[in-house]
Amino acid sequence: MTTYQFLLSPIKIGDLTAANRIVMPPMVIYQAGDDGLVTEKHIEHYKRCAGPGLVIVEGTAVLPEGRISRRQLGIYSERHIEGLGQLSKIIHENGAIAAIQIHHAGALAYIEKKGSRSKRLMLAILRWCRQQLMVSNLGRIREAFKAASRRAVEAGFDIIEIHAAHGYLFSQFLSPLKNWRIDGYGGKIENRRRLLFEVFRDIRSEVAGKALVTCRLGVADGHRRGLPLSEGLSTASELEKEGAEVLDISSGSGTPSNIRPQGSPFSGRLHLARAAKLELSIPVIGGGGVFYPDLAEKALKEGMADMIFVGRGILADPGWARKTIEGRPEAIVLCRTCNGCFYHSDPTKCPARKKLSRS
Repeated sequence: MTTYQFLLSPIKIGDLTAANRIVMPPMVIYQAGDDGLVTEKHIEHYKRCAGPGLVIVEGTAVLPEGRISRRQLGIYSERHIEGLGQLSKIIHENGAIAAIQIHHAGALAYIEKKGSRSKRLMLAILRWCRQQLMVSNLGRIREAFKAASRRAVEAGFDIIEIHAAHGYLFSQFLSPLKNWRIDGYGGKIENRRRLLFEVFRDIRSEVAGKALVTCRLGVADGHRRGLPLSEGLSTASELEKEGAEVLDISSGSGTPSNIRPQGSPFSGRLHLARAAKLELSIPVIGGGGVFYPDLAEKALKEGMADMIFVGRGILADPGWARKTIEGRPEAIVLCRTCNGCFYHSDPTKCPARKKLSRS
């Protein structure tokens, strides 16, 4: 039987202990209704994905206008607490630490596909201008994140993760390519990360002693005029000083092409995690392109990260972690890395899921 000395060892996160170092990352599955409420499909999804030591519930919108899709989960109303509480309960019953990612898409927020293309484009431009120019709107966003964190605690989550990666709101603010503000939130990096730090402090104050606060941080952009790695790493270090007990490291808008050495078996995002790990003393979560438990074990052994997130691998086979723990990696049905993940558009068309249903 295959064993995984590093991957299946426990790890401390603040005053919490994860049973292993497998992380189910926050992957939006687009199964909510227009109201952002948890559905039976969410409940079934999280029940099936048992095994990881840490499960981070998918990006959950703090404001209805901040959603990336009409079908994204919400945490902007008291009505959302009950359903989210069901998810945290399922995660705990499966033996994992329960985390939730709270999210605002910023200029990438969903726009109803009504009216002409030019009208929709104008709405997008107006929204971007509002983000760039209206300081008062930032106050609404701060209050929304603070209220969302209170609801997350009421729903029973142990960790609250702020989404500051992948080109969404805080990632947009961090990037000099996208942040053209001329006030205290633009210009030098100390200003561009001001909103993230304000929200981080707001949430820590709101949930003090009730939950840990962390961040999924995009430490570099793919574009040469975007967020440089040096500024991303300094932001990570400052978040540690602010009280983050763990950081989930990823990319901003794209991944720098030069971060991954030629011939490396690890993804560019894992190399970003490695760069952050060298700067930090708290645990670092990294991943990307990890479909085999052997690769996750190798990444931990070589110090790429302290915990490994397995995203599309778990979407393809919800039993990924359980089969790894049981020493049956050969039983894992592997993700086919389809262009445009079928799971997000139509799970019934996912080749791996089809194979699972036949087995």
